[in-house]
Amino acid sequence: MSNDEQIAYWNGEAGQRWAQEDETMARLLRPVSEALLAHADVGACSSAIDVGCGGGSQSMMLAAALPAGARVLGVDISEPMLEVARSRTVPAGSASVDFLCADASAHAFARDSFDLLFSRFGVMFFDDPAAAFGNLHGAMRGDGKLAFACWQPLKNNDWALVPIQAALRHVQPPEVSDPHAPGPFAFADPERVKAILTAAGFTNIVTKPFTPMLRISEAPTLAEAARNLARIGPVGRLLIGQDPAVLEKVFSAMEVVLEPYYQKGALELPGAIWFVTASVA
Repeated sequence: MSNDEQIAYWNGEAGQRWAQEDETMARLLRPVSEALLAHADVGACSSAIDVGCGGGSQSMMLAAALPAGARVLGVDISEPMLEVARSRTVPAGSASVDFLCADASAHAFARDSFDLLFSRFGVMFFDDPAAAFGNLHGAMRGDGKLAFACWQPLKNNDWALVPIQAALRHVQPPEVSDPHAPGPFAFADPERVKAILTAAGFTNIVTKPFTPMLRISEAPTLAEAARNLARIGPVGRLLIGQDPAVLEKVFSAMEVVLEPYYQKGALELPGAIWFVTASVA
């Protein structure tokens, strides 16, 4: 089992770009983290692993939600994003927080290490998700639980779909790939997620929809807001290596379709998310 392609991607230009935009992402996704933490009821947990922790904003929120004396381990494959995470200050009175650069799908975690497996959009990128969750299950205590957020299908997520449709008027569509291939929408099918977690040994699997309005970008102009979205959204992958003239056409097309969503200096679009919870045993 190997996540070499993902490791290269998140340690290359994309990882650097996401690290630079981390504060934007932290602000954008804070309501998702808050809602997931409330839904998962993590207050009694004492040792948590945050898989795909990225820049660590949700790791700090998780630490604040746990009792004093608890610990949080944030794990990610991206060194650029972990540099951001390690620069954060742990809130006073929170659980302790450490970060580890590792592939959570294969890292040899000590058995019975954690009573909470937590992730905000960090578990959809495994090459072999059943094996990855099996590896993580082996690190969990018998009384532990799982809680993560993943995206519902692209067609339900206007924040991603609307700009992608605009971009495809001017750039070639990507080759048709396996919808279950590693990527942001790989866990869109809740039945597939249930099958993966069941194969890995988890039980009591429950999927709940969460459909917030996402404040994608705060910018003084629609043009700037559209460009911000192109940097942090899935549309960005379509634009890698494109000629500047093509990019300008894409940005102009995005402005047209995003105009209804831009009000009072902010770009807000609907999102569709699954909150997934499960028991270890």
